[in-house]
Amino acid sequence: MKQNTPDGREAYITPSIEVIKMENEGVIATSGEPYHPITRSYSGSTSTHSYNSASSSDLEDLINDILTVEN
Repeated sequence: MKQNTPDGREAYITPSIEVIKMENEGVIATSGEPYHPITRSYSGSTSTHSYNSASSSDLEDLINDILTVEN
């Protein structure tokens, strides 16, 4: 909505927000086995490393797997 002042300029309208009430439905999801992703390198070979812990060596291994290109 534009409003003009008497001198023809566009009037400043302050920003406003609208709060919309949302309802959150509960979700129950279970799985039989934990998720273990399989990473693929560019050559198509698979790696079955499990990266569940956040130790620095595991993170380094993950980064090396991502950045390594096998010929």
